[in-house]
Amino acid sequence: MNRTARALPVAAAFLLPAAAWAQMPPSHPPQESYGIRLEYREYRPTFTGDVQKGFGDQEGTLVDIVDDLGIEDDRTFEGKVTLQFKQGHKLRGSYTPLDYKGDVESARRDFNYGQTEFQRFEPVVTRIKGGYYSAAYEFDFVRGPKGFLGGTVGAKIIDLDTTIVAPDQGAREQDSLLSPVPSLGAVTRIYAGRVSLEGEVSGFTLGDRGTLLEFDASVRVHFSDRLGASGGYRYLKIKARDDRDFGDVSLRGWYFGLEISL
Repeated sequence: MNRTARALPVAAAFLLPAAAWAQMPPSHPPQESYGIRLEYREYRPTFTGDVQKGFGDQEGTLVDIVDDLGIEDDRTFEGKVTLQFKQGHKLRGSYTPLDYKGDVESARRDFNYGQTEFQRFEPVVTRIKGGYYSAAYEFDFVRGPKGFLGGTVGAKIIDLDTTIVAPDQGAREQDSLLSPVPSLGAVTRIYAGRVSLEGEVSGFTLGDRGTLLEFDASVRVHFSDRLGASGGYRYLKIKARDDRDFGDVSLRGWYFGLEISL
């Protein structure tokens, strides 16, 4: 047997595993090969809930932010950024600005909020402004050519300034809330060609002190591995109590957005 003939079995021993490896399906969809992902979402939620603010040993009235304060729905947006420093390992952050106004010409009832007694039939003007932030680490413990399933751990921050004014009395009640809340969650994205489905749930409970729950479901059309358009539904519920102060509010509604992966 000449040298060429002897070399063929040796070359085959190396080439056959390489060929088999080349035929194996990729470990993740091509859309998941990125270092940084940016997403903008136009969000149009409905804002509902109840708030209560006492003073001293006096309990305030449980006030409906729509019926009593006249808070009107308004569009907002969410900005998201994801840094993938290793496949399946991601650092994520998001920001949603909040700015809501209410103007009631004639209050439907008397109610106490803080040190002020707001009178029936008097005007009430309200402004709720601030932001909702999140930061998390995501680990995708199941990965494959069709998508991933992962878990998240991080924190969410609610930063709100509330002002309620009784113009006829010249009275004003102001309140600020800056509350970081730990968060645990699960996220999945499934690809089918140029379409993907995504779902995420996250939150945490502090017992009687409060609960935060967020749910997001979307469908995305990928024009390329780097560009996609999305549409979905987002639900956010925040419930908190601090002594005689209480709030139980929610945002829920549809959104559409654009995603760029680099």
